[in-house]
Amino acid sequence: MTWSWHIEVKARVFARLACLSLLMVQAGWQLAWAHPDLLLQIEELSRQLQAEPYRADLLGRRGDLYRRHGDFTSAAADLARARLAQPGYPALDYFEALLLLDTEQPGAAAQILDRYLANQPEDASGWVLRARARLALDQPDRAARDFAEAIRRAEAPPPALYRDWAMALAAAGESQWTAAGDAINQGLEQFPRDPALLALGIDLALAGNQPAEAENYFGRLPEKVNQLPQWQFRLELLHCLQGKSKPGCKPSCLQSAKSAMQHQGTQQASPDPSPVCNAPPDGADP
Repeated sequence: MTWSWHIEVKARVFARLACLSLLMVQAGWQLAWAHPDLLLQIEELSRQLQAEPYRADLLGRRGDLYRRHGDFTSAAADLARARLAQPGYPALDYFEALLLLDTEQPGAAAQILDRYLANQPEDASGWVLRARARLALDQPDRAARDFAEAIRRAEAPPPALYRDWAMALAAAGESQWTAAGDAINQGLEQFPRDPALLALGIDLALAGNQPAEAENYFGRLPEKVNQLPQWQFRLELLHCLQGKSKPGCKPSCLQSAKSAMQHQGTQQASPDPSPVCNAPPDGADP
């Protein structure tokens, strides 16, 4: 088994793990709101609405529960009734934007959120939601600004929000990778050992040909984490960029690091990357 073949397999594994990780992160915004008693909550609100059928707050809440349950038709009907009952009900714009995003209408969601944030500028969740809409519209630079606003306004922004901010900056192109690194470091000031932030920091540093910075991030990780396949691949890339691998490998390693970084900015499965190192194995003719 040649070193080149071994590292190629690692590259393929890493690309797939990175894609799966991103899908899980994207799904997490919805899964975090899920409750096992969703239908019971809908039934309770339905009972209340029998007595007070024109209460916009009850209709909005039930509509959002229907959305989370996946019944988009019932959700839209409740939100429309709420809009008729009380057009100025503040939460309606937010609920409608959530439904539009779930039904793949990010442009309409962004427009509604413009109005919502004009009226509710201190709501960090509104900035996050518009950032999601702008990512879906392939506007990562504008999404990054919204994530930054969410962090500024949130009482206790979680590490995932810093990661989303950095990922949006990274997706805006290599010219924004330095800013993405700054976003990661701001997150690490609050969460010094967060694995997701450290992983993204390592990936950015490797893609930017900054092995010393990547090594610094590695030094903060628990030792057991380094044994996982995705971390082993990163470690081999680091050693390659440090000149510890076969001669002539560095250009291929750098290209593979950039490819891995770029694939994190898409939800689509990426093609298998090229071998990290195309140098001939020991004993082979160059």
